[in-house]
Amino acid sequence: MRFLLLSVLALTACTSIVPLTAMRLSGLSPASADPADLAIDLGLPAGIDVSPGGATMIFKVSRVDLGETREGQFALKRDGSIFMVDPQDYADLRALQALTRTWQAENDDATNGSLMINVSPCRIGDGPAEDARVNVAVRMQRDGAFLPLVRDGPLSAVTSEQQLQDMPNCP
Repeated sequence: MRFLLLSVLALTACTSIVPLTAMRLSGLSPASADPADLAIDLGLPAGIDVSPGGATMIFKVSRVDLGETREGQFALKRDGSIFMVDPQDYADLRALQALTRTWQAENDDATNGSLMINVSPCRIGDGPAEDARVNVAVRMQRDGAFLPLVRDGPLSAVTSEQQLQDMPNCP
């Protein structure tokens, strides 16, 4: 099975998302990680924050030979720069993970998955500098290391000047 990890920023209140990076992590599987252990470390530049309730994780799995896809969207709770799956979503995520493992056991080569982090930012003060950078890392084991998905990526690569101007102010 191939699992693609995507980090994304939704830069408007709409459904617009912009991929920052994609990376395969060998040896670690979102299909077997305990939802209570999954964590995202998000390093946003000065002038941007995350809108309240504006962070979600999207877990998607497809079985190519069956033509079937299942997807779940799970709220992320914030603790500083760390975002973790809301405990209210553990059962639903575990059910999707179980389906993923079943599909893997039946036909691993035809099973593909993705994990996306969707963040809706808001502006603080004058907003970010033109040369602002972002960092995103994921941890799949409580005592494990955070593995980088985006290292010092330019904000300008994931948004337009117009989107930055239209970004809502933080409450």
